[in-house]
Amino acid sequence: MTEKFQRQNPFLELKFYEFAAISALVLAFFPVSLLVCWLAFGTRTTRDLMEAMVKDWVQTLIIVIGLVVLSLGGLVWGLIEWLS
Repeated sequence: MTEKFQRQNPFLELKFYEFAAISALVLAFFPVSLLVCWLAFGTRTTRDLMEAMVKDWVQTLIIVIGLVVLSLGGLVWGLIEWLS
């Protein structure tokens, strides 16, 4: 019986500052950086990089929305307490 191992995304295993540096470079030189990544490392690595960046962006967006909702909820609660 053979077990199928799923391939791990190497960009998701990086430390925070390593991925932040790679992400900053990719965003700074956006169209060219993806072309160079595709030519130098191939389709799979470029796809892994884009998936990791999208996942990071979605997580950041969820955290920001959560903080905004929490802040507005605290502001509304404080205003209601102050008025009553």
